[in-house]
Amino acid sequence: MSSISRRSFVKGLAALPLAMSIPRRAMGATLRIRYDIASPEGAQMMALYADAVARMKTMGPDNPMSWMWQWYTHFVNGTTSKTAEMDRVFGTTNPTGRSLADETWNTCQSHSGQNSNNFLPWHRLYIYYFERIVREICGHPEFTLPYWNYTSSDPAQRGVLPIQFRMPDDPLYSSLYVDTRGSLANSGQPIQTSQPGDPMDITDPMLKTSYSTVGSVQGFCRAVDSGIHGRIHVLTGTSKDMGAVPYAGQDPLFFVHHANIDRMWASWNKNGGRNPSTTETWTQRSFVFADVNGARASRKLSTGFSILGMGYDYDVKIPKPAAPETTSTSTMTMMAAAAAGSSARSTLVAKSGGAAHLGTTTVKARLLPVAGTRSTRVLGLDPSDGRHTYLVVKDLHTWSQPEVLYHLYLTPPSGKMGLSPAVYVGAINFFDAEFHDHGNMKMDTALGENFFSFDVTRVLQAIARSGDPSAAGALQLSFVPGGKANASAKPLVATIELVRQ
Repeated sequence: MSSISRRSFVKGLAALPLAMSIPRRAMGATLRIRYDIASPEGAQMMALYADAVARMKTMGPDNPMSWMWQWYTHFVNGTTSKTAEMDRVFGTTNPTGRSLADETWNTCQSHSGQNSNNFLPWHRLYIYYFERIVREICGHPEFTLPYWNYTSSDPAQRGVLPIQFRMPDDPLYSSLYVDTRGSLANSGQPIQTSQPGDPMDITDPMLKTSYSTVGSVQGFCRAVDSGIHGRIHVLTGTSKDMGAVPYAGQDPLFFVHHANIDRMWASWNKNGGRNPSTTETWTQRSFVFADVNGARASRKLSTGFSILGMGYDYDVKIPKPAAPETTSTSTMTMMAAAAAGSSARSTLVAKSGGAAHLGTTTVKARLLPVAGTRSTRVLGLDPSDGRHTYLVVKDLHTWSQPEVLYHLYLTPPSGKMGLSPAVYVGAINFFDAEFHDHGNMKMDTALGENFFSFDVTRVLQAIARSGDPSAAGALQLSFVPGGKANASAKPLVATIELVRQ
């Protein structure tokens, strides 16, 4: 394993101004550029980041610039509560600090029952203020938070944890190492190894034409949140770190992961994706963050809609992927209607008879037609009306993190097709399906949206080509754990539906 020494770090800092490209300028102001960790500029930023993290970890928890405060802004340690931690840290001797902590801690959106649209702008504001604090601590005004480009087409980078996070004995980079992460992550192997499909693929969200969910079709925000965002958390972490909401912000990896999520949003915008109107009520909600030197900063979500307006950009954006072959003209028309804010016609055609209780082995659920569903060769496949068919799984819950993805296969109930790539639907995760209390909340209001939607038109067409007659009256959904699941998690999917839209 290669090593990056403190000597090379110091040498890198000396060369830093020479290595940086000329800053871009917009509206008379210099834009700071965030870089890929794998680039020379990104590597230099990582050296500054590691040094700042080490310094932040030595600060007292009552310091808003400390590592613990920044972690707690996302979510407080899961073994305790926000109130208990404020009592421990502040007692009655620091009412000003306690007041700021009360406003900033435990404000992660949207994993505890909040509006799912909050996810992208809240996390953008969160890492923006975090980046400002790191810049102040490291003493380099040119510092920008680098991003982990885990969707890179380069096999040496795709899903591979950057070396700087895998060096427990290095005098500089040991501050970025977390020993409880998954073994694939910490050993430098692709975290998607042995997983069906391609968990690093982001074609589906990058082709969304609506920011918000429309009917049974996920919008860009929710598709990123429940998809690649949650998959990275689960595949890199465990229930003690990146894999669970209360501990994710404790891992330095969290921030470079979210820088890449933010880059996806910026890329989607560049490719033509439109953000919600600021006339929507939720966009005007304000959140408080700790700024440099502990200053209180309050920002509306809408102020996070433009990275250029916030003074930064990314070195490379993600190009818009090519649409899959199954995207028909009628589907594109529906997607355009969704982008314009129109509600596409949605029809429930089948559902399961009850919840699916998942575990350490494959679990199967049967989908049966609802009353009034037109009889066709394959349940849910009706080319005559020009709509697509979506498998919707929602109302997820788990008592602790299963620490795996669950892979979904949709087949005829006869079982003759087997669990082949032709009937593979995609993967779900339970990252945001665990009860987390933001403070005095009932359990049924402290769970996120927990909503997945998959276009299964292609899968149903494959079933039709198989000629299996059992698919006309029912379908079978198999949940296959992508690894060794935590036996005590007891995750469940309460609602399974087949919808045409």
